[in-house]
Amino acid sequence: MRKIALSIIASMMMLYASSNNELFIGDTHEFAEKDMLEAIQQHLTDNKEKIEKRFEEEKIKAKEKIKQYQPDGLIALEPALKDNVFEPDMSYTLDRDIKDAEGNIIYKKGFTFNPLKYAKLGYGIVVINGKNRQEVEWFKNSKYANTIAYRLLITDGSYYDLIKELNQQVFYCLPEITKRFQLKHTPSIVVQKREKIEVSEICLSCREKEVDNAKN
Repeated sequence: MRKIALSIIASMMMLYASSNNELFIGDTHEFAEKDMLEAIQQHLTDNKEKIEKRFEEEKIKAKEKIKQYQPDGLIALEPALKDNVFEPDMSYTLDRDIKDAEGNIIYKKGFTFNPLKYAKLGYGIVVINGKNRQEVEWFKNSKYANTIAYRLLITDGSYYDLIKELNQQVFYCLPEITKRFQLKHTPSIVVQKREKIEVSEICLSCREKEVDNAKN
């Protein structure tokens, strides 16, 4: 606190000092540094309830922002109407030259390659609509829940509420992920198989029909 107070005083002196190094701040009064610090302390004491109330209000607002957080640009996906498996094109084309430390071009702009030849996706990904209760219940009772082998991504809904409900980490399916894996429907399961990505779309309504038909 002392350093802050002295810094404020020094700033005031620099601001109001004239070119001949004379300081004009109106009527001058002798005061001690201790007096100013005591005045600040007294202000904090006198306004303790207001300060604490304001702090609690700001804390609640911050918590609500965290709970309501949702990134911009999420891409809405439709529920799968049939089971489907496909392999998205994961090839990547360089938009600039890649050079070494000496400036020599290693790979030219326009070079296309498959990043899965050089890197491995260390886990599977399950993508659902967090607002679709059927999909949430399906995930909750699936082998993909609560395991480090898979990560749950949602295209909509509250990640905060789902974390509490499922007792596991929940992430948003960012637009870059949706586009990169060419996702169209939910639920989708994304896994790497050697140098390819396999996306499996799961039709939940189809399973309900199968159950109904079996009963009849």
